[in-house]
Amino acid sequence: MKQLSLKHFLVRSQAITLYRDIMRTLMKIDDQDYRKEMRDWTRYEFNRYKNLTDLGEIRTQIALGRRHLNELKLSMKMAS
Repeated sequence: MKQLSLKHFLVRSQAITLYRDIMRTLMKIDDQDYRKEMRDWTRYEFNRYKNLTDLGEIRTQIALGRRHLNELKLSMKMAS
């Protein structure tokens, strides 16, 4: 395994934190089928981008993921 630079290590930890936050939020969805669909989609997206090495692109994807998470939280809040 290639050794990560400090910047890559920090960005990787941000991605892992985002993944965990998304998964925790998805556990609050009552509809099991929708929860599974969203969990599968999240896993697919993270696996899709796991080999990125460009820090700018990785940061862009993390920002996009955070935006999706915020939208999900907002829609869950509005639904309750």
